Amino acid sequence: MSWRSIALAALAAGIAGGVAMDAYLWISPLASEHPGLPAIWSAIAVAAAGKTMRANPNAPWIGLGIHALISIAWAGAYAYAAASTAYIRRLWYVSGPVFGLIVYALMQILLLASGGFEYPHSPNDFVSALVAHAIFFGLPVALVVDAVDRG
Repeated sequence: MSWRSIALAALAAGIAGGVAMDAYLWISPLASEHPGLPAIWSAIAVAAAGKTMRANPNAPWIGLGIHALISIAWAGAYAYAAASTAYIRRLWYVSGPVFGLIVYALMQILLLASGGFEYPHSPNDFVSALVAHAIFFGLPVALVVDAVDRG
């Protein structure tokens, strides 16, 4: 894959993964506290820009933009790894969910470092977060990167 193809794959895969994960979180019956997408996006904005963002009426839209940029950046990391490692590219249906779990773990570490970490409210919330990242983020990212790579 050329750098142009990696960038194109990152853009398409990041959007696909972000939309799929948000759609899952919107309809997921696993989450015990289902705040809705605007609240999730606001929480993203608060984690990125600080607690003063809570008073901003545009916080959900800012959070949505941040979520899109983060999804595209993670998809870029996957696209680069797939372009440079044959078994990631060949076993995309395995490497995608594993990548999603890695993204979840690293994002939790970033939240912990920034003071925005919250323990899951229940075991179902934890399982829902794992499913969201592995199946509804990692897998679509890997599928789209594979599709772009195949042409």
